[in-house]
Amino acid sequence: MSNIDFPFQTIDRLTFSPRPQPLSASLRPLYRIALIVLVLKTNCNASTASLLRLQFFNWLLKSPSLQELIKDKLQHQNTFTLELIHIDPMVNLALKYAFADNLISITSSSKYKLTDKGHEFANQILRDEHLVLIKEREILEPIGKRNLKVKLKETVL
Repeated sequence: MSNIDFPFQTIDRLTFSPRPQPLSASLRPLYRIALIVLVLKTNCNASTASLLRLQFFNWLLKSPSLQELIKDKLQHQNTFTLELIHIDPMVNLALKYAFADNLISITSSSKYKLTDKGHEFANQILRDEHLVLIKEREILEPIGKRNLKVKLKETVL
């Protein structure tokens, strides 16, 4: 193996210039807030859901394999047993922002509920002629407000 000589002696100084990096849409809080509001409006009875249910729908929107599983089984059953569910901290952050902006409230049973302002925001998303969140809507709308139950399989360590 040959040694490579770097000309470090000729370098007087190193300069690093910060460059803006685009942030993926899935990491932007407004995108997550819009998804949460849309899920509460289109997929939750009384526009109310637990944190686990919101995490499930977030994972459903990110996982094509889970989308196929749900699509296949949804015709015959409403209860699904899953090995695990991915808990995304960005959902929690989006919930905090949505609460701070009065789009959602927290019920006495620690569930998240759309406020009037949240309903209006969801209606704006659904009325949008440019079909904002079209892929997500194509996944969520067929599920609707069915009494979908998700059970997590218990594992023993």
